[in-house]
Amino acid sequence: MSVALDCKETNPLRILITEDNAQLADFIRQAILQDGHAADIAKDAAALMHHLDCWQYDALVLDLGLPDKDGLDMIKWIRGKHNPLPILILTARGGIEDRITGLDLGADDYLNKPFAIEELKARLRALLRRPSGYSGTSISRGNLQLDSKSRRVTIAGENLTMGKTEVAILEYMLRHATLTVGKDALLDAIYAMGFEVTDNAIQVAMHRIRKKLEQANASAQIKTIRGIGYILS
Repeated sequence: MSVALDCKETNPLRILITEDNAQLADFIRQAILQDGHAADIAKDAAALMHHLDCWQYDALVLDLGLPDKDGLDMIKWIRGKHNPLPILILTARGGIEDRITGLDLGADDYLNKPFAIEELKARLRALLRRPSGYSGTSISRGNLQLDSKSRRVTIAGENLTMGKTEVAILEYMLRHATLTVGKDALLDAIYAMGFEVTDNAIQVAMHRIRKKLEQANASAQIKTIRGIGYILS
């Protein structure tokens, strides 16, 4: 399968598959589509880097045995960019060392080849349900910090009172900082975190969040991109 290399806006719940075996990559892609998600294929590390620079993804299926670079090096590159993208490693390597190294570098889970496609789908579903991702419990932007475990929000170390939905929205925006987040993508993401909200509720919550950040002199602010969505910068 060939993948166009023109940058474009991604859809919500989109998964990137980096696998040089075209038949296996397409098999995984079809399984992901059956689960109701969108999926793209990158056949090597160069294509992987291009896709991540151009698109916003919700999870990555990464084969360690890429033809141009080691998959472990790609995990280092992704985490070096402070990208919290959930990563599921695929590996045909027999030793446990690479799996341990991959997890220590920031991968979230792994599967040995050959694998059952239903297990891969289940592990992806688990990653997509888990908003904390690689970056652990603490996410920050400037003097704004959010602890995803305690749900505590602080500005320059001072507590900022927020409702549960506001914290969920703020967490998603922090994890996608500097990227334009569409309203539909935000609605889907917040719903996946266990919050049932409407488009109007998102707008109301955004207004409250922006007001609280401004009053607390936060260095990070959320702006509305008319007709498209929101961006935290």
